[in-house]
Amino acid sequence: MTIRAAAWQAVEAPLAESLPAVKWIDIIMGVLGCLTLAGVVAGVGRLLIGLGPTTGLNDLFSWGIWIGFDFGLIAFAGAGFTVAAAVHIFHLERFRAALWPAILAGFMGYTAVLALLVLDLGRPDRFYHFMIYWNLHSPLFEISCCVLLYTTVLVIEVSPHFLTRLPWRWTGTLIKVIQRFMLPVTLIGVTLSTLHQSTLGTLYLNMPQRLHPLWYTPLLPPFFYVSSIMAGLSMGGLAYRLATRVLGRREDAQLVRSLSSAAVAIAVFYGVVKLAELGAAGELALLWTAPAPGVLWLAELAIGVAVPALLWGVPRVRRSNPVQWLLPILILAGVLMNRFDATLYGQVVPAMAASYSPHLLEWISTIGILAAALLAWLGGIRFFSGSPQAGSTH
Repeated sequence: MTIRAAAWQAVEAPLAESLPAVKWIDIIMGVLGCLTLAGVVAGVGRLLIGLGPTTGLNDLFSWGIWIGFDFGLIAFAGAGFTVAAAVHIFHLERFRAALWPAILAGFMGYTAVLALLVLDLGRPDRFYHFMIYWNLHSPLFEISCCVLLYTTVLVIEVSPHFLTRLPWRWTGTLIKVIQRFMLPVTLIGVTLSTLHQSTLGTLYLNMPQRLHPLWYTPLLPPFFYVSSIMAGLSMGGLAYRLATRVLGRREDAQLVRSLSSAAVAIAVFYGVVKLAELGAAGELALLWTAPAPGVLWLAELAIGVAVPALLWGVPRVRRSNPVQWLLPILILAGVLMNRFDATLYGQVVPAMAASYSPHLLEWISTIGILAAALLAWLGGIRFFSGSPQAGSTH
């Protein structure tokens, strides 16, 4: 070894010992940070340049991937109201450990929804106009109000975990007040969620000529609501399991099984009612006379209902750890497919209409917003998961 190499080793060894080991979570958060930055650049470009040059949208395809992911994220963010209702309203204490990850996932989901909506507006500078110019006959007015109010509820629900990090004495008193009113706050949140999750389906009742008969039904509002519950329970289970990995804690296997069982049971109910409704409407034949829509409709139920039910129906299979990860992912995939089918692929347009192909900036901005939501969730779980002062609510 040369004198120079020995000297460098003498400097490098203490330096290496002083640096903390890079964890897998640090790498993931770094990648998510880069994707978020790219999404911010793409989003600013869309807002400065306008919809026309930065999207593939047109007069016939006015809804694209932004709305598809919006509707999907709203369903996924049902993790907040489903788990909160289970703990605070139905007093199912076995789900309490999943409450904080689920509510934080709901909050980040709705924040991402609002960001995507701003990008999708033709006049994003007027995003607040619905609060000034009321249209009481519009389903969108109700959805906008409920989403805004429920996001406020989520801010209240997650605040104890963030307030406990502040050094001021008055935060302890504020946390006590929030905890005392957590039950009415949760009741308001569940009510708001019930209203806007179902009203998303009501939107399509105004356009019977635009939505394919396989998806159009007067039962769309309850279908959207029920599917948001099974998506919320699935997301709640995934959020809990991911949180235990981030924090290095041992997961409660019974809690995971209970959430998965509830999600699968509701998914089966949802699938049976959808099939029964299609049969009662005399439209089952559309599954084979309209090949492309039929395949998409069947794929929704196969991925989000049939396969999870079959896997869960075999005790030896459902105890498998990979299957316990796969089940909620399949249910979420089925719900996301349903939202995309309803907003995009199930839309009936003239045969010679222009096609829709998402612009690169649409994809980059969408991926950036999703990455930002996941990055914020990981940060919240990693740094704010301690019990709030004056007793834990989550």
